[in-house]
Amino acid sequence: MKEEFVEEYIITNQTMAVFPNYHPVYMSKILEKEQTVYCHQTPNEIMDASCIRHGSSFSGRRSAMEKMLHTNTKLPIPVDPTNGIYLFPTCSHKNSACIWIAFFHVEQFKELKETKGTSITFSNGSKVKITMSDFSMKRQMQLTGMAIAKLYKPYTDIR
Repeated sequence: MKEEFVEEYIITNQTMAVFPNYHPVYMSKILEKEQTVYCHQTPNEIMDASCIRHGSSFSGRRSAMEKMLHTNTKLPIPVDPTNGIYLFPTCSHKNSACIWIAFFHVEQFKELKETKGTSITFSNGSKVKITMSDFSMKRQMQLTGMAIAKLYKPYTDIR
């Protein structure tokens, strides 16, 4: 897979996941469908810049999700809802080990009993292992699905 090194990054429909990268210069590792990108920005900086690019800040989108989903932990973020770009965190966004997963790129996932983690298969067939329980992964997928449903619900139904 091709590699690219950049100073700034905006999440697109090619972005499958944003990982922290423990390197002094390249703070993030981004998995795209066709390449891996290393970026100077942290995952949270990438999330905020990407949200701003699409009309709101990370904190604004997070606040909206908190109100819509009636929870305040591990909230999915509609980075670009018009184009179906939703990412969910593997743990608290305040945790430096937080990975952001693109909902529509998850083809399947399965529990890894021996490591108490989860294996994710992405839309391009690539697989990653993460330290997140199968239960938490299911919850994050369900929560993100709920967010999508609420955002796409016709306004006439809200009255």
